[in-house]
Amino acid sequence: MYFEEIPLYTKLKEVKRCVAEVLLSASDTAEFLGSDIYGLKDIYDLYGTQYEDIIPAFLSCHHEESDNGMRGTLYRFRLTEPLRRHILEESLTCMFGGEPPLLENLALFQGEKCLFSCVSHEVFSLYHMAEADDSLKDAVLSAVNDTIEKMPLYGEMQKIALGLKNKEKAELNKELRILLDLCWYVDEAIHYTFYIEPKYKCDFLKFRQIAKQYLTEETYSVLVPLNGFAELQPLPVPKTASEVGRDAEKYAQQYLQSEYYRRVEKELFLLKYIMKL
Repeated sequence: MYFEEIPLYTKLKEVKRCVAEVLLSASDTAEFLGSDIYGLKDIYDLYGTQYEDIIPAFLSCHHEESDNGMRGTLYRFRLTEPLRRHILEESLTCMFGGEPPLLENLALFQGEKCLFSCVSHEVFSLYHMAEADDSLKDAVLSAVNDTIEKMPLYGEMQKIALGLKNKEKAELNKELRILLDLCWYVDEAIHYTFYIEPKYKCDFLKFRQIAKQYLTEETYSVLVPLNGFAELQPLPVPKTASEVGRDAEKYAQQYLQSEYYRRVEKELFLLKYIMKL
């Protein structure tokens, strides 16, 4: 089972945690890679780190080339509560120890059967990059759907979905695309160095009219006093290629990473889930 099959996996931290909990509950051991170049060289080197509580869980290690071509030492651990806690804190990408990581490339096992594996440094969210055992698919999907439907925001978005039920699917998809392109409208308005051109032309007044139908009252209220997209990002941003890599602390990050855009995105993807779009 690939992670793109899991609803809202890349969009909701609640779903990511739920999936990790299901996979951990089915597993009894975990394996990590300590890279030859920068990774853990000896299990006792974990003393003095925040991960020293997993030393008692250590089972074995051996040196080899992992499936993804990285060479290093593979460390196997029992899945004790401290190790489970660290995995849940780090998410399934599990890069223990910062940059560079001491341990990475989590694999979960039930006996000698591998249920899950990932290449930590290749991914932001595991999307398209890792897979979980197909035998767990029903359990994962059932737990995820239950988690989504118990979220307080889910009930709010259900009410909004009812108000949109008479719209044609093509209109829904177009208006959702416009709203999800908010980050690009903002970047365009503030002349951010690099941005993706929105699929549809849309001025701020029209955007706000559409948003009123799709967003919660609290999220929509942020837009009400504004006169344009640029007001959503009042901080300076890089306007030339040379500024992108120079004095980065002087500039705001791309609007795609902003807290408000993530809030809008979360509501819209929940809406898409409810309306099966």
